[in-house]
Amino acid sequence: MYKLFKFNILLITIGILTSCADMPLKNFTPEVSLKGFELVNLGILKQDYRLKLQLKNPNPIPIPITGLNYKLELNGQEFSSGDSDKSITIPANGEEFLEIDVSSNLLSTIDQFKDIKSLISKKFEYSLSGGINVIDGAAIPFNHKGDVSLLRN
Repeated sequence: MYKLFKFNILLITIGILTSCADMPLKNFTPEVSLKGFELVNLGILKQDYRLKLQLKNPNPIPIPITGLNYKLELNGQEFSSGDSDKSITIPANGEEFLEIDVSSNLLSTIDQFKDIKSLISKKFEYSLSGGINVIDGAAIPFNHKGDVSLLRN
């Protein structure tokens, strides 16, 4: 009876160890941050901007991205939101940059820009959130806060 008990314990231990062998040790969520903010077109009611996003991959395998959706807030106010279908691959333990074009309405953010002097020298706090679409259709959520100058990259 004791030998049968030891044998069963041995089988259970081997089963647990082999079932966990193919599991990755740990997956880390990619980090998405805003590295550049450029005014492309200034209109009376609508402005077009180019955002330069930095995507960092802390995982030991590359991440193929088929697009992303985002929401950008400046100083606590929504600035722009939307999605991009640009495809890139973030290398393993590496980074990649992605530029996306966005539009905003000046009337919704007019109190952010009190005068030209503050616009030139001020860094704006931002919150960037959304989801990264990967090849298998899953979306990896992201959320990053930082600051950015609107006129200097």
